[in-house]
Amino acid sequence: MIEVEIKVRILDPEAIRNNFRQKGGIYKLSLEHEDIYFNMPEGLRDFKESDEALRLRKSIAFNESDDSIGKKTDFYLTYKGKKLDNSTKTREEIEIKIEDIEKTKKLLKILGFQEILTIKKERELYEFKLKSYHIEALIDYIPTLKQYFIEVECLLEASDNYESSRDVLFEFLNLFGIKKEESIRKSYLELIMDNLMEKLEN
Repeated sequence: MIEVEIKVRILDPEAIRNNFRQKGGIYKLSLEHEDIYFNMPEGLRDFKESDEALRLRKSIAFNESDDSIGKKTDFYLTYKGKKLDNSTKTREEIEIKIEDIEKTKKLLKILGFQEILTIKKERELYEFKLKSYHIEALIDYIPTLKQYFIEVECLLEASDNYESSRDVLFEFLNLFGIKKEESIRKSYLELIMDNLMEKLEN
């Protein structure tokens, strides 16, 4: 699959929530993600240099307005390929649902994969329809950065033309006064690593 994704930083999440609802967004659920990132075994290619990512994810899903549903926990192993353009985070994504995250983590370490960092994310998922596209929009809070973001995305088959989907996502963001130039191509891992480096330098 190809994940067409755009990320932007926001200052007022409550204003975005209201705008989402006014523009027909449907709140689906809230998520707590704990992502463990890995690099290749030493001596092989460096994911930082090749612009790839491998992560283990613990995902807790719940509905903020309905406590009766309860929380649902799932685990995933995800590979993300190199970004495909210069304005978005569009890339190949392969995601596998797994049963036992600890055993999978142990297996990766036995094979020599290097654990890099664990990132926690607090997320709210909304769904939209624009033209013929199904768009998922996430309001994210990253505690380590103490910052809010929006991620908008849609999934395509690898053979599909992603440029038109990318243009629709930029058109979608424009509905909320967000311009193309505000797009952030760096992943949360890259943003956090940059933040850590700045702190060490200061």
